[in-house]
Amino acid sequence: MGMDDRTTTFGRKRSCTITRCGAFALVLTFVGSIVITGLLVCHFAPCVDGKISQHRDILDWEESSMFRAGRSFRRSRANKINVRLPRSIVPKSYDVNLVPFIWEGNFTFNGEVKIVVSVVQDTTNVTLHAFDMDINSKYTSVSEYPAASKSNKVIKINQQFNDTIRQFYIIKLAKTLKAGKQYLIYLKYIGRLNDYLQGFYRSSYIVNNETRWIATTQFQPTDARRAFPCFDEPAFKATFQINIARPTNMTSVSNMPRERESQPVEGMPTYVWDHFQRSVPMSTYLVAFMVADFEARHSESRNVSVWARKDALEQSDYSLQIGPKILDYYENYFQIKFPLPKIDMVALPDFSAGAMENWGLITYRETALLYQDGVSANGNKQRVAAVVAHELAHQWFGNLVTPSWWTDLWLNEGFASYVENIGIDAVEPSWKALEQFVVHDMQNVFAPDALESSHPITIEVDNPDEINEIFDRISYAKGASIIRMMDHFLTTEVFKRGLTNYLNAKAYKSADQDNLWHTLTKQAHKDEVLDKDITVKQIMDTWTLQTGFPVITVKRNYQDNTAVITQERFMLRNHSKKGKSPLWWVPITYTTATKLNFNKTKPSTWMKVEKSINLDNVSDDPNEWVIFNLLETGYYRVNYDQKNWQAIIKHLKSEGYKDIPTINRAQLLDDALNLARAGLLDYGTAMDVTSYLEQETEYLPWKAALSAIIYLDNMLVNVQGYDMFRKHCLKLLDNVYRNVSFKDDTNDPQLTVFTRADILTLACDLGQQDCVSNAVKQFQEWRASNNTSVSNPISPNLKSIIYCTAIRMGGESDWNFMWQQYLKSNVGSEKDLLLQALGCTRETWLLSRYLNWASSSNSFIRKQDMTRVFASVANNIIGQPIAFNFFRNKWNQLKEYLGTSFSSINGIIKASTNRINSKYELKDLVEFVNEHKEEFGSASRAAEQAIEHVEANIQWLERNHKKIYNWLKKKS
Repeated sequence: MGMDDRTTTFGRKRSCTITRCGAFALVLTFVGSIVITGLLVCHFAPCVDGKISQHRDILDWEESSMFRAGRSFRRSRANKINVRLPRSIVPKSYDVNLVPFIWEGNFTFNGEVKIVVSVVQDTTNVTLHAFDMDINSKYTSVSEYPAASKSNKVIKINQQFNDTIRQFYIIKLAKTLKAGKQYLIYLKYIGRLNDYLQGFYRSSYIVNNETRWIATTQFQPTDARRAFPCFDEPAFKATFQINIARPTNMTSVSNMPRERESQPVEGMPTYVWDHFQRSVPMSTYLVAFMVADFEARHSESRNVSVWARKDALEQSDYSLQIGPKILDYYENYFQIKFPLPKIDMVALPDFSAGAMENWGLITYRETALLYQDGVSANGNKQRVAAVVAHELAHQWFGNLVTPSWWTDLWLNEGFASYVENIGIDAVEPSWKALEQFVVHDMQNVFAPDALESSHPITIEVDNPDEINEIFDRISYAKGASIIRMMDHFLTTEVFKRGLTNYLNAKAYKSADQDNLWHTLTKQAHKDEVLDKDITVKQIMDTWTLQTGFPVITVKRNYQDNTAVITQERFMLRNHSKKGKSPLWWVPITYTTATKLNFNKTKPSTWMKVEKSINLDNVSDDPNEWVIFNLLETGYYRVNYDQKNWQAIIKHLKSEGYKDIPTINRAQLLDDALNLARAGLLDYGTAMDVTSYLEQETEYLPWKAALSAIIYLDNMLVNVQGYDMFRKHCLKLLDNVYRNVSFKDDTNDPQLTVFTRADILTLACDLGQQDCVSNAVKQFQEWRASNNTSVSNPISPNLKSIIYCTAIRMGGESDWNFMWQQYLKSNVGSEKDLLLQALGCTRETWLLSRYLNWASSSNSFIRKQDMTRVFASVANNIIGQPIAFNFFRNKWNQLKEYLGTSFSSINGIIKASTNRINSKYELKDLVEFVNEHKEEFGSASRAAEQAIEHVEANIQWLERNHKKIYNWLKKKS
């Protein structure tokens, strides 16, 4: 038996004896030391009203040492070095030659690069980026371009070295490079095909027990420097000639088409050179190339191709069908032709992001590009459409015009995240993507943006860790939400014309948000949608440069038919302690029960960075309700006085509740429940709003409600009264459950399919007997038929519910069966579902083993899927503490496995801490974060937000549990 921390050892007993007097003296000494310590504490520690400060409860966060410690780890990063390149030299063109040794298995590559640069300011240094490569200094050269004569062609190099911290390679010259002249820089080096999914990296897949290797790229935001020395900042645009040597049994692709037939590689008989056409001017992070044995399918209407593993290529039909259509639509929308001769879309087995918009060579996870009819669910199909539309939108917004620096990352991601819905709507109008946006994106991003640790959309960033941090929901979903708001207050036609003018003016250049605001203002003044003394910059700076968003409070005077509207920042906690609130330009729209003009989304008035305004003639009838923020086009929440809330609740419970559009019904639910969560609305009122759900059957309101219900479930599941909460939820679900039923109809509209999936998921999670029985029965029928030729009989849209419920109710044999299905599946979306379901088991040892498998390289779980595994385990009430403890106790294992790729850590932190609402687990979290504060890198903000989220959970439970319990007791 090995020794562990429970082992008892026996040895010789050792002891000493003391007299009674001695013992008494020791006791007196001990008591005296306590008294003296207390007096010292009183003298030196802060006291209240001259008395010793009482012990503070752990919930008094602003005064607690844990709170201060939890915040200090970000402040410790303040003393950072400048990692921006000098502006004395700018690149004009690159010639890059690469020889990846992938088939031989040593996972390195030989590289050489020639860079033509223009000198803007006299300098004796050449400073560029290079990281994780060995540059052979004896081959480095700097020469005049074009050479004036043989005698002065080459410039002597005094010194060259790596500045590792800044990821710079610096060349010090004996002669000054003169402003206005051009020079040629040449470097030769050896790089590494890493397995961190960054830079030029390696991936693999298996065919008939044989490993097939791939070399591919992911450069955004700062990893082109891992593939070739370069000026790796977005404003440094240049043209690129890419030349790749590849094994003859493989294929290579890059941003541009091949310009001629492949040429033999001297001294390497199994390799040939592929030479690609010179690109248009673009940023380094958009350069891409791949070497693989993939095959392609080509569109008939446009030069669009999809590349994938041979066994998965048949899953490309849908993306190949919609890609050219969306491309055509965007050309019309932006009024600018796509500038490249082709687009390749590649499905990669290992990819850290969902997809990457490399110009002319878009790379995707398999689940984001491939869809298998009859196997994949409708949600998978919509995801493919969304990601394809998103990346194609980038070809204009991000690629043609690029943000000058990552501070304006949101210009890339916010626009693509909004416009993707317009692209989906063009090819699948029945899906109502622009309506789904409200509950999937806007309401979803309200939660992190209501935290103190949120950040402005436009935020100063410098080093790669800070840049990676802001690839988050604020940049994507909040950015998209304020762009949608701008589309409505400018009107769509003005918005589109302004965008076209901006893209034409800045084509092949870089820009910042002020350039966009200027162009949109000119168009708005021309079309008279804004007064001449108002600019888009005035309005939008309040939304991009400030953290958070407002809650608009409407207090009506029912005697004189007026209302006072006030604004303050909405925060999930500490409203009373936050000091002076920022103010916004807020577009105000509203309607009444009489008018019902919900489609009138152009503002009727503005709050112009003012705390409050007065409205006259609010309604025709003082007893009718008023609803603000029509179709939830403004990025803000709305609160009302109690009488107006009661009028809304009364109408929702009536047969005429559909007078209010689904978006605004979703808004009322989301606002009421989150206002109550923040302490700005009585929970009884908020719960009364949810009561109308007994008759609601539409997707958007239920989706909004489910987000809040799941939060309540997470918080209440371990406290008194949960049985009443569960009973209340099942009562709300009863009608819609019977409406959607457990049978999936292929002819159902998309939103009906989504409603069914969400309702059945909640019903089964709450243990509704009919739901659980149906799920287990269908799963067992699948198991029984698995050894026959019958394909999986479970409807793709019901798989997630049935898989998870069956695994939760089953045992080890069911788990093992599903694991074998995961190993056998060739469809990425199916593998995703199976991974999620495996985390649903109630067997704790299986969950622990599952987490271990996900964080090791020999388990058949891809590194890209690690976060999905953690999320599935943490979403399980049994698994949440297991995931949290694993994350803390196996931190070094996770770091070693992930290397420098911390993108997965963000998701792991959020998933494993989301449910925590105990002060003891918070203490463990804060101690862990502070112990490792220097190791989090780009996950630092996620760690900070996790602490604040848990603090808010604990405060919420203390403040609201009793109120909700009493409401439920009264209703039961």
